[in-house]
Amino acid sequence: MAVRLVLGVGALIGFFISLAVLTLLWFGVAGVLHLGQTDLMYIFWPSSLMLTVGWRSTPHGIAMTIASVAINCVLYMTVAYGLYRIGRVVSNAVRP
Repeated sequence: MAVRLVLGVGALIGFFISLAVLTLLWFGVAGVLHLGQTDLMYIFWPSSLMLTVGWRSTPHGIAMTIASVAINCVLYMTVAYGLYRIGRVVSNAVRP
């Protein structure tokens, strides 16, 4: 598996998680992301803390939302690349 593919898959996962959370926020049902006292939105999308009240209606809010989504994509790309490297090290260590 090429590194470029791993990074692309990580970016897509980050984008779709952001899209799912924004969709839930749009329809006002983001409360389904609460598991007890834990808000899963902040676990799956840590940069969502940047979102403002006008995240979809003001130029500043839209720009912050785009930046937050981009940060989330980079975060998931980093996690995917780290897992890829760990997998390579483990597979090379197992081979005789």
